[in-house]
Amino acid sequence: MTAALVNVRSKKVPTLYETDQSKYVGPHRWQISLWARLVRRAMRKRAYTRWVEQACDDINISGIENLAGLSGPAVFIANHQSHLDTLVVNTALPETIRSKLYFGAAQDRWFVRGRKKLVLQPWYQSLVLGNFPILRGGGKRALSYAGWLLNKRQHVFLFPEGTRATAGEIGEFKHGATLLALEHGVPVVPIYLGGLANMQPKGQREVVSGVASIEFLKPVTFSKGSNLEAATALLRERVNRAHQAHNPIKPETGKVSLAA
Repeated sequence: MTAALVNVRSKKVPTLYETDQSKYVGPHRWQISLWARLVRRAMRKRAYTRWVEQACDDINISGIENLAGLSGPAVFIANHQSHLDTLVVNTALPETIRSKLYFGAAQDRWFVRGRKKLVLQPWYQSLVLGNFPILRGGGKRALSYAGWLLNKRQHVFLFPEGTRATAGEIGEFKHGATLLALEHGVPVVPIYLGGLANMQPKGQREVVSGVASIEFLKPVTFSKGSNLEAATALLRERVNRAHQAHNPIKPETGKVSLAA
């Protein structure tokens, strides 16, 4: 998810968020109700599983044991490679976590009024996919609904890079996930996703089937008063370390293999 504020000749250009917020919908607090969770579970095959089965020849899952100790709400984060990312995460998680996990999605892309396609309907995003809108460039107020979810003992999923990667490397992390963890005293669960950039890279509509990998890293709990910048850097370091482990540099070329 790219920043919503564009700098042209160092001047701030107003966005639709600032000029016409009536174009956007959500969040929908009813999405955590029992009836909504039952509908989402019933629709999982249509909304998630069938696409993963078509796109992925296999999914290599590791580190699932690191989720066993979670006893309350948590912030899940991952590197962002493809539109397939959330589908794979949803598929790989145990039901106890999946049923309470909600994905942050760009409001200007997924929660816009008047879209005709079913999957682009804001209510469909909230009900079937379990998404909630993120106000790009909205600062701390963009996290208010995510904080409400955590207070309701739900899990939140964010992509701290903010946009899908294009260079085959982990981008800089924004502070949103860290802010939520520090403010609400919840752990952060870093996730490494591999192989998905090869299957549907940014800018490509077609999906080329392949093997995906997902590694759940050990949850990180920050002490009260932790430095925000240092905490965010630590999270990026954990994900980047997994990235390097999955994509070792070939000595003969000095280049990184993206086969994982």
